[in-house]
Amino acid sequence: MIETIIIVIPLMLSPGPANLVSFVLGARTRFYQLLPFQFGIILVYGIIAFVFGSLTIQINSISPTGTKIVQILGGLFIVYLGLQLLFRKSRETEQKAPTFMNGVLLQLLNPKYPGVILAVFTYRPDQPTWITSLVLISIGALGLLIYSRVGALLHTRSISGLGFRSLDQVTGSLLCLVGVWFAIQPFIR
Repeated sequence: MIETIIIVIPLMLSPGPANLVSFVLGARTRFYQLLPFQFGIILVYGIIAFVFGSLTIQINSISPTGTKIVQILGGLFIVYLGLQLLFRKSRETEQKAPTFMNGVLLQLLNPKYPGVILAVFTYRPDQPTWITSLVLISIGALGLLIYSRVGALLHTRSISGLGFRSLDQVTGSLLCLVGVWFAIQPFIR
């Protein structure tokens, strides 16, 4: 299990879509307002981890093209999210908190997570699925907590509209890069 934890830490704590969105939302809302959103993400962490873990070997034999299509669409969705941040007109610092369903949808369309799951489960096929799933969920939840708390530090500093504009541009650009990277992966492999 220690090997799995060592593998999962950099994968789940990297600045992927869920972590970056948690960071930005942490800077915009109060921490407790993010909890439903993050519980939605964590629920999907668990479901996808268990389902993909149970079907690791069969996924590519069922539809290698289907997994590529999902990855491309998910990558384009992440680019869309990044562009929304980059070109956002309203820079209000107070906004409606994200919902549980927002978290579920974000994670369902996150192309990074299935790839992480497949990589982890193919590396540790002898470990029980539930143990690997629990490690992924725990470290993923820790990542969301860390990113949203760091974002909340910015919120408590009373960032001006210009500060949020810069934050939107940086995180929007990062999301666009991540999304493009995921969307082109099926074409360069």
